[in-house]
Amino acid sequence: MNLNKIKRRDFVKTFSFLPFIGFGLSSRASKIFNIEEILEPRYLGRLDAPIKFIEFVSMTCSHCADFHINTLPEIKKKYIDSGKLRLELRDFPLDGLALRASAMARLIDTNKYYKFVDMLFKKQKKWSRSENPINELKKLGRLAGLEKTKIDIAIDEISVLEAIFRMRQQAEKKYNIQSTPSFVINEQYFLSGNLSVEKFEETFKKISV
Repeated sequence: MNLNKIKRRDFVKTFSFLPFIGFGLSSRASKIFNIEEILEPRYLGRLDAPIKFIEFVSMTCSHCADFHINTLPEIKKKYIDSGKLRLELRDFPLDGLALRASAMARLIDTNKYYKFVDMLFKKQKKWSRSENPINELKKLGRLAGLEKTKIDIAIDEISVLEAIFRMRQQAEKKYNIQSTPSFVINEQYFLSGNLSVEKFEETFKKISV
């Protein structure tokens, strides 16, 4: 399968356990969103920070949630806030629900992106394990101020879901990412798993800051 031109049937088959994909939104939805803008990098920290820290994340991954709740705040305090590190999240959805959560986050105003991701992880157990996780996800979108049309796009718009899924394929191809959370630091160092701050600092020390 061509990683840059994913076939729709392969996409649907991969995430077929969640039968929410719709095909009737494209004509009106295309006036509301721009794929290039949705896929633009979401940075936290100084763009010219010496440590370029990429995290590959799935919104339903419990290890990702633990990293964001318990480890990232310390990294943010010590490295992002001081201008030493720039964080970029890249979507690596492990299931259809994570895919839709990623889409919803990317439809939020960019200045609210990381706040919404933080909320997704802090409330992950509640929305991802509920009897109707899609409804719970929609509630979080409304809580974040997302209008109904964009919520519907996040759940049902095939072009948006395909575009985000391609991010996962590109990560598999370029970095051999196989699990979440995984990290690429300065395109040179590769780490995987819910690691301690100290483990990351072993790598940070190799970079001139």
